[in-house]
Amino acid sequence: MATKTKITEFRRSLRQKNAGRARKNALNNKGTTPAFPIHTPEIDAQAPAAQVAPKKD
Repeated sequence: MATKTKITEFRRSLRQKNAGRARKNALNNKGTTPAFPIHTPEIDAQAPAAQVAPKKD
């Protein structure tokens, strides 16, 4: 049989692992980087010609 200390430590670890589970799942699914445009017309206008993204038609 497990000791009272081991049982307590296990229960504490379970609570910590499950705390905020919905938030953690959302972060895993969506990621933590906010959505923002990488290639905007302003940035492309200032970039050297070799670094400009090709235009999509």
